[in-house]
Amino acid sequence: MNDLIKSLKDALSVAKTAQDLDNIKSKYLGKKSEIKAKFDEMKNAAAAARQKLGAELNAVREQMESLLDNAKAQLARHVIEEKLANDAFDMTLPGAGQPTGALHPVTEVEQRCINAMRRLGFSVVTGPEIELPEYNFDLLDIPEHHPARDMQDTFWIKDTVSPPPAGGPAAPGGAPGGGKKCEAFLLRTHTTSVQSRFMMSLKGDESKLPIRIVVPGRVYRNEAVDATHLAIFHQFEGLMVGPGIKLSELKGTIEFILRAIFGDEVKIRFKPKYYPYTEPSIGADINLGDGWLTIVGAGMVSPTVLKNFGFNPERVSGLAFGFGTSRLAGMFSGANMRELYGMDMRVFKNIKA
Repeated sequence: MNDLIKSLKDALSVAKTAQDLDNIKSKYLGKKSEIKAKFDEMKNAAAAARQKLGAELNAVREQMESLLDNAKAQLARHVIEEKLANDAFDMTLPGAGQPTGALHPVTEVEQRCINAMRRLGFSVVTGPEIELPEYNFDLLDIPEHHPARDMQDTFWIKDTVSPPPAGGPAAPGGAPGGGKKCEAFLLRTHTTSVQSRFMMSLKGDESKLPIRIVVPGRVYRNEAVDATHLAIFHQFEGLMVGPGIKLSELKGTIEFILRAIFGDEVKIRFKPKYYPYTEPSIGADINLGDGWLTIVGAGMVSPTVLKNFGFNPERVSGLAFGFGTSRLAGMFSGANMRELYGMDMRVFKNIKA
């Protein structure tokens, strides 16, 4: 047996590759190996000697297996050391990390707006994107033949199931369930429709006032698609209703959110505007050093709209504002509308701090 062990050691000493070790293992421990033949011969031995012979053979086999395992480990270390010695790789260099994920610029800007408004006590409200004309137009003093409807090219959908009614509170997280057959409804043209749902859910109860809500989300317009216009984009609107709310509070709120987004150095100016559901109405322009740009539409909620919501405009007033988060995201990322809503991953890397 000692000669067998010595022969195995000699063979292992000249092995250079893993294949060499596999061949040696097959020769010394395989089905046609000498140790296997000795195990086969053991059945012819006397019963008294069989146990001793078996123990000796098992010990030899275990020693041979150990020698093979050690040779494999030594060869693996040698391969690694040889590769490192011949490679210009610097082990002290930091590892190459995977690129981290990032929020879409629209989401990033939306979160900045929400965080700013929460500091003023506003909460987030959401609602359906498929909407009834009642909430998108009628309650906002834009009846069927009102010329203001021409300002918003609408995607109309007919003969299908309507979105849910305003029977329950439009609390943060969505609108109440339900729905029924209706002749026509639409893809909402502005997130103001969610404000309509929320106000109608209050059922004219002044004890639930004041309310402060913001409504972020997608809106849809049937517009020609180009670099600056798409049929889908994002808006961010705010509404505050309660006793004694004044125009000065509206201007202060707008200044606060614009400075929270663009910094204290941003220049802001206000000018008269027209919107069908606010009276008076104003627009807010900003100047970041390259000219004035209208960024916010706002105004005091009109008495007619307050009446439609079930509140007395002599006791209750409100302010409303809205702007396009898509436009803000484009300003921060430098992307146009097509790039912003396309598949170009570079827009995720260009958001300004």
